[in-house]
Amino acid sequence: MNAVKRLVRRYPQLWTLAYFALYLPWFALLESRSAGDCVILQLPVDRMIPFCEYFVVPYLLWFPYVGAALAYLLLKRPRGEYYRFAGVLFGGMTVCLVLYTCFYTGLNLRPAIDPEKNVFTWLVSRIWAVDTSTNVCPSIHVHATLTVQAALTRCGLGRRRPALYRASGVLAVLIILSTVFLKQHSVLDVACAFLLAGVMHRAVYGVSPACWPSRSPLART
Repeated sequence: MNAVKRLVRRYPQLWTLAYFALYLPWFALLESRSAGDCVILQLPVDRMIPFCEYFVVPYLLWFPYVGAALAYLLLKRPRGEYYRFAGVLFGGMTVCLVLYTCFYTGLNLRPAIDPEKNVFTWLVSRIWAVDTSTNVCPSIHVHATLTVQAALTRCGLGRRRPALYRASGVLAVLIILSTVFLKQHSVLDVACAFLLAGVMHRAVYGVSPACWPSRSPLART
């Protein structure tokens, strides 16, 4: 317990992670709705994009990618820099949840697949079993990916760790592509996520830096 208290004193911004106590049950509740009630929102171009099970790899890498960026910006960067990142990320995720609640959208793009074909199709089948093709526009996967890459750009990672920064950029592109090649999202969902990320970035980073705490124990690392 004392270790936890010391950690919280050193990194008071940890309180922002309580957001997931709101996000996770809200998203789970939205996913429990009947898929028959959703509005199918997709474009003709979505049918032209082939399904490719190999994109399940970058799709799943999204989870450690966002988690690692969250940890890095929280523990290693100035506090104000982290708060801005969290503002864009969590703010955009909340906008998505509100939109999903008010405008229940879905897709009808998933093809029949053979889970026994290879490990990649098996992984896709597991994802599809727990993640419905509803609550799709805008794509949280894409919004979060863009937010991470923008934050890493702004914090100068490309200057300090160019190889790591380039790897992050490649992975970000692959993650975004994976959402359409796995038929998890439509091109429209991706476009709306780009718009949302841009609006959130403008709204949060447009605030005066004086409004954000800036000191951090590891700000110079």
